[in-house]
Amino acid sequence: MPSSKYLAVSAAALAGLAQLASAQTNITASACAAESVYSDCNHNVADKWRSCINNCNGNGDCIVDCGCTAHQEYINCMAHSCWNQVYSCEYQLFVQQYFAVCPSATEPIPFWPAPDDAPNRCSCSLGKVLTNTLSARKAQISCVENITSQALNNIPDLSNLGNIPDIARTATDCACCGASASMSAAWQVCPNTVPTLAGANLWPLFFPSNLPNLYTSIPDFTWSTCDSTLSSTDCANLGFSDEDNKFYKPGDFPKNGTSTLHNVAGTVTAPPSGTVITWSQASATYTVTATGYDRKVVVSGTSSGGGGGSMSVSGSGSEAGVTATANSAVANGVGQGVGLVGGLLGLVVGGLLAM
Repeated sequence: MPSSKYLAVSAAALAGLAQLASAQTNITASACAAESVYSDCNHNVADKWRSCINNCNGNGDCIVDCGCTAHQEYINCMAHSCWNQVYSCEYQLFVQQYFAVCPSATEPIPFWPAPDDAPNRCSCSLGKVLTNTLSARKAQISCVENITSQALNNIPDLSNLGNIPDIARTATDCACCGASASMSAAWQVCPNTVPTLAGANLWPLFFPSNLPNLYTSIPDFTWSTCDSTLSSTDCANLGFSDEDNKFYKPGDFPKNGTSTLHNVAGTVTAPPSGTVITWSQASATYTVTATGYDRKVVVSGTSSGGGGGSMSVSGSGSEAGVTATANSAVANGVGQGVGLVGGLLGLVVGGLLAM
């Protein structure tokens, strides 16, 4: 399960977001293939979200689950009646938000990331940047798990007491490589975009998963001190990768881009993945049938200056709508029981001294 601290933060965030639930995707209904259908769908999800939160009676786990389900249903609204906007910055940012507030969110997600040549796509491939961040998070967890395993296996052997500084250094290596892998993607994927808009600041939000204090638990870790660590560390050897296998150091990033996010010219004239899609997350499997593809599609876009989930598609369907099937197993969040490094070092020392 996600830690109680993570749930508390997520619950507070979701409770606030619920107040603006009807505008959750920031997409104007008039831009959608089926305007009134999309508007009704959004209002319905917002009402159910508020009701769900009210029925939680303050329970953090419950509130987070409500937010996960609501975000999934907003995605269904898009696939159902606003499929012509799914490559836009607004939808790509919404998926980013979904991963931020829902610890059980997992790939693949419909229409995300957007194809490189998609019409009406975001000027910056936000999906690619986030994919790199999620990949770095997995590598971060794996890196720390390896340290945990090695340390616990060595506890009975007093001769390994001298290895504790090495464990701390490796933990710092993991932290610096993970942060660099995530942040570097913003410059590599979207070199012309303002880095913060491209997702350069995502790493402290997504890396911890169920460990909100992962970085602060590592002795003496701060990103600004990672220059020397990254100069002497082979991040790829630790299991990390990024878009170009370049791990920028704090003082070695390329020049910042200056462009803001915008949608490039083009029109999505038919449901991108066929008229019927089936996709799943931890708690449910959804089948969504698109509507509005027999109507005039709204032209949008401007000229440009520069896991546990699954999905299937098909080309035709009958009555438009969404069906959901509850899955038998609910994921316990992304990240599996990784001990905090600070606590780990204490455990190692305590275990050795107790022998």
